[in-house]
Amino acid sequence: MAATARALSRKLAANKARLDRLLTELEELNIDAVDDNLLGGQLESTETLFRETDALQAEWEQDLEAGDQNAAIEDWAKSRRLFLEARARAQGRLRPKQDDGPSHGDGGNSRQTAAPTRIGKLPELTLPQFDGEALEFPTFWAQFEASVHANTGLDDATKFAYLLSNTTGRALGAIVGIPVTAANYPEAVCILQKRFGRPKIVARAHFLALWKVPECREITRQGIQTLVDEITKQLRCLAAMGKDPHSGELPWSKALMPGLKEKFPRKLQRAWDLKVGSGPESKDNLVKFLEFAQRQADSLSPPDQLSPEASS
Repeated sequence: MAATARALSRKLAANKARLDRLLTELEELNIDAVDDNLLGGQLESTETLFRETDALQAEWEQDLEAGDQNAAIEDWAKSRRLFLEARARAQGRLRPKQDDGPSHGDGGNSRQTAAPTRIGKLPELTLPQFDGEALEFPTFWAQFEASVHANTGLDDATKFAYLLSNTTGRALGAIVGIPVTAANYPEAVCILQKRFGRPKIVARAHFLALWKVPECREITRQGIQTLVDEITKQLRCLAAMGKDPHSGELPWSKALMPGLKEKFPRKLQRAWDLKVGSGPESKDNLVKFLEFAQRQADSLSPPDQLSPEASS
């Protein structure tokens, strides 16, 4: 068992070294004005070795511990991206001549035409990286959908390549290993949406984020402002999803209020209790409490002090 694992590891290392060399040669041939047949042959050799190495990598990862496995997946994803980009540049150079029709020497060779037309432009798009954090999925997908998914000028194989290039961590682990083909792109999208983008999952992540907001124990402008901003951000995200914590007969904000109030300095909490004790506001009114905390933050200046006027 151990001997087999060592043999697999050695073969994988040798393949990766050869693949690096072939990629370097492919880039050099692509830059130089070499004959297309020479470039096409180099591309074919590189693709063949990559597929073999990719299969070895998947086999090797199966026997790794979870931590080592995730690191190996991310490391190989970088190599995969280098291969995809190098292949795209080579295919981009070969493609124009094929669009004009096959030459006499091409015969029935369709290998070069199987590539996505515009994958070579992959590095030009600035898109967010998604690592599997559910809170970030709506933002990631909105930008990815606008730039790539809904782009009619890209085929699905190219879109899949973009998707792999802009995912890391758990998100990449969910789709890495799926062959990068047009037919598999919808499946990859579905996997990410089901695992990280379902409304219940995202809403739960926002509620958890509220409970995990770091406490502020000192009366400082920056500390109070940061806490107010973070809580407000999560509440607005929930409202945008149709789960407004302040609406309904029994709004979520009333249940959230005691725990969130405890995250603020004791002195500010006492000032709030004194204020609502002599006014019409409810102690459980989270909106009013955050407005009060904001006024406290606005009133503070070095040396930071709790403003008597703001609490009156």
